[in-house]
Amino acid sequence: MINRLYFTLFQLFIIFPLFSSIDQPLVVPTIYGNFEVVEPVLIDLFNNSTMERIKHIHQYGATDYVIPQNKNYSRYEHCVGVWALLKRYGATLEEQIAGLLHDASHTVFSHVGDILFDHRSLHSSYQDDIHEWYLMQQQIDQLLARHHISLHAILHKNGKHKMLEQDLPDICADRLEYNLQAGLLTNLLTLEDIATILDDLRYENETWFFRNKESAKKLALVSLFNTEHVWGSPQDRFINQNMACALKRALQIGLLTEHDIHFSTDDVVWNILCSHDDSIITSCFNNIRCYQEIITITSPEKGDFIVTNKLRGINPLVKTDNGLIRLTDLNEEYKSEYERVQKQVTQGWGVCLKIEVE
Repeated sequence: MINRLYFTLFQLFIIFPLFSSIDQPLVVPTIYGNFEVVEPVLIDLFNNSTMERIKHIHQYGATDYVIPQNKNYSRYEHCVGVWALLKRYGATLEEQIAGLLHDASHTVFSHVGDILFDHRSLHSSYQDDIHEWYLMQQQIDQLLARHHISLHAILHKNGKHKMLEQDLPDICADRLEYNLQAGLLTNLLTLEDIATILDDLRYENETWFFRNKESAKKLALVSLFNTEHVWGSPQDRFINQNMACALKRALQIGLLTEHDIHFSTDDVVWNILCSHDDSIITSCFNNIRCYQEIITITSPEKGDFIVTNKLRGINPLVKTDNGLIRLTDLNEEYKSEYERVQKQVTQGWGVCLKIEVE
C-alpha cells in the first residue's frame, strides 16, 4: 500500500515538473530520485509541446482503458525515466536527448500504430521508422540547431547510443526503464527493490551487467512475467487489434485523419470514436470493453485463432570471477522459466470466441 502511494505521488509530480522559468534549473522527480536539469537544450525540450503531447499517450495503448493495473504510465513518464537513467549512469548530453525523445513519435495508443500501419518487423516499431520525420514535423531539428546539435546525432537508432539501445536479450536504458515501471505496476517490485537493482547494475565498455545474480534475477523475472501476462499477452493483442480496426474504419469514413493518428492524444481520439455511431467502430469498442466476456485463452490447437508474440524477456549479464556470464548459465531456475516463456510466446495461445465478434 505504501509503495503504491509513493508511486501515485510520483505520477502527480512528474506531470507537473517543478520549475519557475525557462532560464532556471528544472527539477524533475522520478521513481529513481530527483534530477536537476541545467542544460538549456534539455530545458527547452522539457518545455516543448512534443513532450507535453506524450503525457497523454498511454504506454500500453488501448489496454489502459480496460485493464486497471495498466493505468498511470505514460510515454512521457517512460521517456523521462529513460533520460534519468541515462543521466545517472553518465551518458553524454546527446544520448540523454536521444533517450528523452526516443518515443515522442508514437501514434495514439502507442503500439496500436504498428498494427494499423501493418508494421511487422521484429527489430523496430512503426514509431522508430517515422522518428526522424516526426521530429522534423515538430521542428525539433530547429530547436536543436539553436543549441548547435544536429538532429541525426540524437536519433536513438543511429547506432551510436549503446547505453540507450541494445538488442535483446541484453539490458539497455530503454528496456531497463519499462521493466522497472512494469515491476511496480504489477507489484513485483518495490521502490526499495528498484534502488537495489540500480545499485547493483553497471555500464562499462558499452555493456550493461549486474554485480550479483540476485538483482539480475529479480529484474529478469519481471520481464518474463510481463512478456507473458501484460504487453505480450493475447488479451493485449485482442484489445489493441480492435482499436486498430476502429482507427482504420475512422480513417475510411473521414472521422479521423492520419494527422490525428500521429499528432493527437489518446483521450481525444478515444472520445471521438466513442461518440460515433458507426457500426464497425461500435462493434470494435464493444470488443474492447467486454473482452473478458468475449474471449477465452486456451492451447493453440483448441483456439479459433492463434496469437504469437515476440519474447521481450531479458537474459542479463552478471560479473563473476570467470568474467561476464548470462543469468541462464548461472541460475537453473531462471533458465527453466526463460525457456518456458520463450516456448509459450513462440507457439502462441489459442483464442476462443465465446460469442460471435463482428
